[in-house]
Amino acid sequence: MEDKARSAAGLLVDRYFRELDSEENRDRKVVYLFTSGGVSELFRTFDFRIVMPEINAIHCARRNLSVDLIHAGEDLGYSEGVCSYVKSDLGLMLGPTKGCAPFGKIPPPDLIVITHGGCSTYIKWAEALSREFGCPVRMIDVPFVREEGATEFDRAYVLGQIRELIPDCEKISGTRFDIDKLGEILKLTAQTVELWIKLLDYGKKRPSPLDGFFEAVFYMSPMTLWRGTKEAVSYYELAVEQMENRAKTRFSPVQVEKFRLLFEGSPPWPRFGEFGEMFWQWGAVAAASTYVRLGCACEGLEMGPENPMEFLAYLAGLSYYNWSYGKKVRFLEKLAKEYDVDAIIANSVRSCRPVSIGLLDLRNHFAREMGIPTLFLESDIADPSYFSSVQILDRVNTFLQGLTERKKGRPRRQKA
Repeated sequence: MEDKARSAAGLLVDRYFRELDSEENRDRKVVYLFTSGGVSELFRTFDFRIVMPEINAIHCARRNLSVDLIHAGEDLGYSEGVCSYVKSDLGLMLGPTKGCAPFGKIPPPDLIVITHGGCSTYIKWAEALSREFGCPVRMIDVPFVREEGATEFDRAYVLGQIRELIPDCEKISGTRFDIDKLGEILKLTAQTVELWIKLLDYGKKRPSPLDGFFEAVFYMSPMTLWRGTKEAVSYYELAVEQMENRAKTRFSPVQVEKFRLLFEGSPPWPRFGEFGEMFWQWGAVAAASTYVRLGCACEGLEMGPENPMEFLAYLAGLSYYNWSYGKKVRFLEKLAKEYDVDAIIANSVRSCRPVSIGLLDLRNHFAREMGIPTLFLESDIADPSYFSSVQILDRVNTFLQGLTERKKGRPRRQKA
């Protein structure tokens, strides 16, 4: 079946990079943002061009460019132990390429904003870019969600920092802040988030018409790059329509759905297609994953954009990676039940400690206390040298063979 949604997402990604350095946009100021806890809507209000360094690194990894860029980053003095996203992006921006990539020319920043308190690497990454380009760095410190949700104090703390950032945005962009414009942008964000959650919920069907990891990461691009725009809303309306048609025809990404998996952790981007085939050849589908929910689409929106500034502060605290270990465990338990999964795959990545910390504890919790088989794998988000194809394939095959034997002794589930 033709994947119109993925094709449309690819066109939006291409358009995003093309417009970053187009002639008609060169007078617009540039802000660099990091994806977790992002408040891109604020900067759309000031008509900034928005660049996300992590997205640059992902697209380089997907195009098998990351090895040379990582080496260029190491030539700049960054050690082997530094996050491969960082070395890849700094190699791209500060190395011989000077921001020129096959997918577009990345313009230098006029402002860098960090919107997440859980990754100290962001700070050093931003400082390195700031030193090179001579632009200011600002940080919105988003507290970790320690209980079931952010507290009123947490949101007030974030809101105060957003208010303090507005004068800087006005000065750099030359545009006065317009709260009504922000409100209209946030209405589009709310629609986009609700459509994205509706799309992911198709993974609850049996067979699942959507692979919630190996397909959904590509459908996720407009959520990251175009959130707060009419283009994002239109895209997710198309994606939901496609998924509904798939569900009606009982389409499955694999020939026969045999296993339903829940993926925890980040993708090994340089070998992502190969990684997916290891599971798909067994008829294993990712009914759900946490990675595609890292922005602001975890459990639905509990408030709307009627009060734009408060809603913006609320969105900043919704990132899955901003949750405590206990909240993550409860959420994974909820996903495992609602999506009726047979097993959990935990992919630890060498570069990202905030993402990977606690994954062994999660494996032990689900395997020992809940009786859900859990496979722990190790790779990296951008450095292919940490993806051992033979070793990972052997572990996947052994795990799914064991899962096959385990399922033989269980009664077949009723189809939805």
